[in-house]
Amino acid sequence: MADESGFPRDQVFTRICHVKQGYDDRRRHIVREFERRGVPVYFYTDWDQADITPEIRNELVAPALTHLATVSLALKHVGIWRDFLETDQPYCLVFEDDVFLARDFVAKFRQGLAELGGSTRKAVIYLGNGSNYYTPSWKLRKGQKLYPALHARCADSYLITRPVAEARCAWIAQNKISTAIDHQIEQMDERLGVEMLWFERPIAEQGSENGSFHTSVAGKKQPLFYKKLKWTLKKFRRMIFGYNARS
Repeated sequence: MADESGFPRDQVFTRICHVKQGYDDRRRHIVREFERRGVPVYFYTDWDQADITPEIRNELVAPALTHLATVSLALKHVGIWRDFLETDQPYCLVFEDDVFLARDFVAKFRQGLAELGGSTRKAVIYLGNGSNYYTPSWKLRKGQKLYPALHARCADSYLITRPVAEARCAWIAQNKISTAIDHQIEQMDERLGVEMLWFERPIAEQGSENGSFHTSVAGKKQPLFYKKLKWTLKKFRRMIFGYNARS
């Protein structure tokens, strides 16, 4: 009998975007963080920068997108969706390799799944607080975990259903990747009619945003202590008043 309090491994295909070599601090962090929360650790290491061939670029990447780290991360997400569709599991849970999980991650994650109501729903759940986007405290309802959103959060921690993975893979095959994966996801999900849901309060946080790690993709590197201070002040202000880029 399945453990009804543990992580639902039989239902959720879980992968963590990572690299074959390097970033050992992130690998150690993920193993420690996930094991103590009871979340399975499955690294996805295909499509490192050195693995990007002209063939895969021609197939999936627009010519104008030339930044290799951005291309690599995008291909990892797409590769995970494709692998998920080869299984019979109803849900796909994707992480990037700098996430921190809430202490009660599994219990709240299961609540979110139950609230979603089923895997036929064409929806994505953003589990984290990417870009410090929050639903304001006065809009929160007791017992409610999922809140409709006008746009995505970042791609560090999200759950999708099979209809979403199918629609995204078909869209990429036709239109190709032309920007960073978090922006690409938002753009295509709007066109595909994917329901965007924010998990409130978030149960994951991105380490390259909260000052725990330097970013591995792009952007100016700031001292980590300064980044952490800025993030924390912004975080608690927005948890109270909310922040939505289109509100």
